[in-house]
Amino acid sequence: MKHLILAVVLLITTATQAQKSFFENISETETYNLYIKVSKVGDGTYKAEEKASSVKFKKEYLPTGEGYKFSTIIQEGPKKGETKMTIDLSDEKRTCSGYPYESVITIEGWSSNSYYVSVDDYVFALEGVSTKFATFKSIYAVYIKAGTAPVKADAEKKEQKTKKKNSFFAKMKALKKEALGSVGVFGPEYKEFKKKNLDKIITDYLVAMKAKQDGRTAKQKQSDINVAKLTIDKLAKEKAASDASWAEAKRYNDSVKATPEWQDLERRKKLNEANYQGAQKANKVTLRNTSGSTIYVCPKGMDTHEIEISARGTAKWDCDTDGYLQVNGKATNAKVYSKNTRLW
Repeated sequence: MKHLILAVVLLITTATQAQKSFFENISETETYNLYIKVSKVGDGTYKAEEKASSVKFKKEYLPTGEGYKFSTIIQEGPKKGETKMTIDLSDEKRTCSGYPYESVITIEGWSSNSYYVSVDDYVFALEGVSTKFATFKSIYAVYIKAGTAPVKADAEKKEQKTKKKNSFFAKMKALKKEALGSVGVFGPEYKEFKKKNLDKIITDYLVAMKAKQDGRTAKQKQSDINVAKLTIDKLAKEKAASDASWAEAKRYNDSVKATPEWQDLERRKKLNEANYQGAQKANKVTLRNTSGSTIYVCPKGMDTHEIEISARGTAKWDCDTDGYLQVNGKATNAKVYSKNTRLW
């Protein structure tokens, strides 16, 4: 029994030690093929609908040794050599912790988050990751390291080639497989990918890395602070630049407002406004309601543009417009004001 327990403990310890951190696991020298629209098939297995570009990864590290940025560089086609994607942990809403055993990069989105995890020959784009409980919900894309599929013996391949030669049904089967992405344009690495229980591979990785992270020393935890400080410093620099820009804009505006031309323009604007208000006031007459109930006044023949005058109250009316009583929303022939007079 003791031997059995010791063997189990040894097995768990070995598995835990074998797991590499995110930046440690990604290769910069080898090519990865990106497969997208990944969905679950069953019992931990997955398939992809499309093969995207082939890329190489580029990683960047802090002077203190922590990885904080990775990019994908296109390796084929007219855009070869161009950067396709960059994830920079100094950007806001990009986080990673658990250094030196970092395992998950989180990207906060508007409605949901996405996550990157690197295990063995794969870099997974995941949804619904919980680092606390070491779980995830789904895979939506995967980078697969090229050249990692087992190579069959030459004799075996030659024998298979002979059997398939001139066989119509064999050719049709091969075309069907290619369409399904198991061989051909999807590559042999994808065929191996489809066979694996990825639920177990990713979950085991999250569990193993969480165990490492939980056992970190205080010195090791300092790495999380080093990376988090990137974002703090970047936001501080952006705010300082913004404040400086606003200060410069205010300084310029103040210098313009201090010129005689600007002050004269403001004086003329105020004079024009005063003249306008005076003209408006001069063109108004005060109507007074001497009755004991509210009345409504409108132009002749118009049921709209009326004014309400409460009992014993007053209201302003245009001097150059005749005013008629309005009853039940309709203009009457009862004139209460003649234009350009002082009837009321």
